Amino acid sequence: MELAADFNDIFWERPETEFQPLLDFEEETLNAVPYNDLADLTREIKLSFVDYVRQGVMLYTIRRYRLYKRQFKDFAEYCKLALGRSPIYCKRIIEAAHTTIELIKAGFKILPTSVSQALPLVKFTKMDDTGHRELEGKWQSVIETEPPEHITAAKIAEMMDDKKPEERAKQIKVSGKAYKMLEQKAAAADMTVSEYLEMLIGTTEPPDDEEPTIPTPEQEEILDQLDAEFQKDATAEAIGKADKPVAGFGNQKLSKSYQKAISPIRSDKTSDST
Repeated sequence: MELAADFNDIFWERPETEFQPLLDFEEETLNAVPYNDLADLTREIKLSFVDYVRQGVMLYTIRRYRLYKRQFKDFAEYCKLALGRSPIYCKRIIEAAHTTIELIKAGFKILPTSVSQALPLVKFTKMDDTGHRELEGKWQSVIETEPPEHITAAKIAEMMDDKKPEERAKQIKVSGKAYKMLEQKAAAADMTVSEYLEMLIGTTEPPDDEEPTIPTPEQEEILDQLDAEFQKDATAEAIGKADKPVAGFGNQKLSKSYQKAISPIRSDKTSDST
């Protein structure tokens, strides 16, 4: 067995792949321990944080000078077949890279560390009629507000959002079935889902001294369907939790809300048995 293992070790060759340079880099870096130069490693790490800039420059070059024409009919096909990425995603990398390069030229040492961090700044890279742009000022406000380790894409997007806090989009969770129903109703009304929801629930509360607005039959139908969908999900979850024993412990006493949710089922079973 040892002879066979030695033989295989001598003649085995690692298959070449497009990611072979990464494997070589790992091997070279680890083999250099403990003589690695800390300054060199730190510089490489900091550059890798903005590696999307190199990607964007290469993508821009391929698109701008139509280098894809050698093998592909257009840039979109190149992105999909050669890179396995959507054309929109590649376009965003180009925009993010351009934005960060402009910040580098402006002398900034702290930079966006990802495409998602750079994208909210893209709209500020354009010059106005007087040759002025907001990019530098906007990014300066970010780095003055947050230390580098706390800067996130979400915080940048919020700071770059000119809308009032109450006008900014918020996320709510609904079932896929309920959302599909909302999409269909919104499309029939030639509205977005957000606009349709605002139409259903109203954007303001009525004053205390006024009678609440009576919903239309269509609004009643939608709200009833949504309530039924939410109630169905809540009941199923309650029954699942009630029937599932807790490992290592006896069955726990159900809360009143769970008992109420499953009481019709148990009463039916009792009547059948009697």
